Amino acid sequence: MNPNPPTDTTEASDQSSPNRRIDQIVEEVAQLAAADMPPGAFFQEFLMRVLAGIEAQAGAVWIRNPQGFLQLQYQSQIDSVGLDNHKNGRQSHNELLRQAIQTAKPILLEPYGSTGILEGIPAGNPTDFVVLLVPILLDEKTALGLVEVWEEPRWDARTKRAHLNYLVQMAAYASGYVRNQQSRQMLNQEQLWSQLESFSCQIHSTLDITTVSYHIANEGRRLVGSDRISVAVREGKKARIEAVSGADVVEKRSAQIKLMRKLCQAVLQWDEKLVFRGVKDDGLPPDVYEALDKYLAESAAKLLVCQPLRDQREKDPQTKEYKPGKARSALLMECYEPPAQPEPIIARLDVVGRHAASALYNSTEMRNIPLRFLWKPIMAVQEGLGGKTRFITFLISTAVIVLLLAMVLVPWELKMDAKGQLVPENRLWIYAPREGKIEQFDVEPNSVVSRNQVLIEMFDPLLQKDLGDLNGKIETASQRIRIRRAQLQGLNLDQASRDKLTTELSESEAALAQAEFQLNVLNKLYPKGGRLGAFQVMAPQNLANRQVTPGEPDWLVLSGSDIRDLKGKYVKPSDPILRIGQVSGQWEIELKIPQKHIGQVLAAFKTKDPDEKLDVDLKLENQVTKTYRGKLARRDVTQEAVPNKDEHSESDPVVYAYVRVSGDDIPEEDRIPIGNQLAGVEVKAKIRCGPHAMGYSLFYGVWEYLCEKIFYLF
Repeated sequence: MNPNPPTDTTEASDQSSPNRRIDQIVEEVAQLAAADMPPGAFFQEFLMRVLAGIEAQAGAVWIRNPQGFLQLQYQSQIDSVGLDNHKNGRQSHNELLRQAIQTAKPILLEPYGSTGILEGIPAGNPTDFVVLLVPILLDEKTALGLVEVWEEPRWDARTKRAHLNYLVQMAAYASGYVRNQQSRQMLNQEQLWSQLESFSCQIHSTLDITTVSYHIANEGRRLVGSDRISVAVREGKKARIEAVSGADVVEKRSAQIKLMRKLCQAVLQWDEKLVFRGVKDDGLPPDVYEALDKYLAESAAKLLVCQPLRDQREKDPQTKEYKPGKARSALLMECYEPPAQPEPIIARLDVVGRHAASALYNSTEMRNIPLRFLWKPIMAVQEGLGGKTRFITFLISTAVIVLLLAMVLVPWELKMDAKGQLVPENRLWIYAPREGKIEQFDVEPNSVVSRNQVLIEMFDPLLQKDLGDLNGKIETASQRIRIRRAQLQGLNLDQASRDKLTTELSESEAALAQAEFQLNVLNKLYPKGGRLGAFQVMAPQNLANRQVTPGEPDWLVLSGSDIRDLKGKYVKPSDPILRIGQVSGQWEIELKIPQKHIGQVLAAFKTKDPDEKLDVDLKLENQVTKTYRGKLARRDVTQEAVPNKDEHSESDPVVYAYVRVSGDDIPEEDRIPIGNQLAGVEVKAKIRCGPHAMGYSLFYGVWEYLCEKIFYLF
């Protein structure tokens, strides 16, 4: 097509040269449209040839971006047309572009012409040039961009129309180029998505962190198009290089790997992306700057990016909420001969990093699971049983069966609980020698007393009367004796009177002797108190066969503070008042075995031998961290159940038993130390009753309750 057609035959020869030039330009533009060129280079070459073909003053190529706005791809001499020489000239021109892209039709406007459509600022040509606007079409109704040309107004209308048709033809080639570029981009994207899908499948195919790291390093390098990619994983505050692309093994002691680890560690602590394009940034943190400087001394990389990777499932250590914390891993990308525009490589690294973050997070979580080598066999069993529900059912059933078998078949020591207190082995009760009222206790609980020391002071009115009568008899008999002796000294007595007085004197002397004897007996039996009828209860002599060391105390009061309740009360000779025991000598535990436990204790004795013994575990209330050992002989278990008087909350009767805590059959380390042998110390005991089924030993109380309350009914 000739944009400047000749007017007659004489001009045809003059136009042959422009026609050849235009045909050459059309051919060149067609070749450019078919070539695989970057958009910036294509539109530059395209516009220069378009303007040369019609000798236009200026031109521009506009392409719609993904957001729908026109973006200038290339322009030539656009400042010379004077868009800013008139008020609102730039806005009017922008409105013209907007209407042209919407209508998707060619537009030709004369200088200062308008489209005639008024929407705020009118769309028009605010210049001294003719403007030609042709859409770059994707289809008949969709415009991808615009080709805009400004030319001198000297051409006639026919030439201007020919120029517009010329632009339409050029825009068609531009449309073809754009469609080819979109096809190539879609093909490249398909290939990229296919590679990315393969990459994602590989890095998520295993939970082994080393394998995952090598997949990321090797496959990620191909996707990104870099020379090397390394993977670092944070362990606590330190980083560890897990994989380097192209290397089968990471040599951790090599100088470069050590410097790489320090660089990744510094970046992970900084928690920001590091990009090095050949010039170091002085605004980097000091530790990052130092680590980068040392690493670059070993590496020839001209483009280096260290990208921290964080997963959205990371929990905040304080709130335990899902909040991205510090990155757990990082990618180190290096290029030795980077392209002039490295942004696409960095963008692809971001895409690879987003996929790698979740894979590294999963593998790190798996590595942190303790005893993870046990989970694979368990998972195999679960799958073999048919799923999680059946596995849990089988697991619970197996556990219950094993537990029941253990309860029945496994022997377990049966231990019966009892309570008691530490007391001397030689002890006795103090009784009143006769009925009387307790007036005073001369000893306190846990006090040490010597033999024949006064313990209790009592009073008996009958004793007072008996002593008064005896004293009266003694005084009467003594007076009679004095009178008879005086009478016998008379000189005028006959023999009969003398014999009578002698007989009466003998009787009085006999009555006096009898009264004094009775008084002495009462005084010996009932030591005198402070007044007539009062008597004292004394501590007894030492027990038989007991050697006494001079100055050694003999007795210890075992009774508690409840003895004060007896003051002022009358007691009988059969009523125990005070309990005492010998301080020096052997000690034992006085146990109160509940009546419901005595059957198991007696059954634990295998024979009728009274010397057969059971082991008893003892724990003192004043030393609960140590367990001592004692021996319970069959003869030391009483044969009577008595009410538990000392424990009002305990309603069941108890059986008294006495546990020996010394002897050669008890190891020295298991004996109660002498320093802890204090009377009245509370003791918790467990009597070993031999091995029984584990279920019975642990839950004998439940079994006995069932036997008593339920099974007995049948």
